[in-house]
Amino acid sequence: MSKDENDGSSSLMAAITNPSKGVSQWFIALGLWGIMLAVLNIMGLAHPTYHWSWGGLFTFETTNAAFEIKQESGMQLVASDFIFIGLCAAIAGLGFKTIAGEEGGVGAWAKGLLVNDTWPALADPSHKGWSMLFAAWCLLLGFAFYAYYGITYTGWTDPGVYSVSIALIAFGFALKASANAPAGDETLN
Repeated sequence: MSKDENDGSSSLMAAITNPSKGVSQWFIALGLWGIMLAVLNIMGLAHPTYHWSWGGLFTFETTNAAFEIKQESGMQLVASDFIFIGLCAAIAGLGFKTIAGEEGGVGAWAKGLLVNDTWPALADPSHKGWSMLFAAWCLLLGFAFYAYYGITYTGWTDPGVYSVSIALIAFGFALKASANAPAGDETLN
């Protein structure tokens, strides 16, 4: 391996193990979401009729079946559940490591999820404009729809639910970015 190839792999490893604040927030969200899905799967609440095998899902059923018929008795635990929870915890841990080093630490970050400039816009378009109002509503409806459908119908991985939720959440983030963008130049010379 040449020196340039080694530098590329070491810089990639450094970027993964020391993520930026934005990437850390995604690591935390994905890690905690994965842990939640794993716990729901173990408890038999993730899908109405199936128990997921994480090993089967990630190897495209090379190692074993991805979906197994759910047992009638409550909890169903397999080795791939522990591996998946460990991977998700590691991803979330990398994110929390970076956030803990920020000013205020994890507590200030968690408070910032609820106390920020997005949620007051739900009721007051004069707060940051109509773009932020629609952004806040798209985000709220996207997360609420996913939670409602998952709780009501145990459809936490339903592709239709993902498509509706992701569309609303993506529009929410895009509209929020638009509302927070600096004003542009009026002339287009």
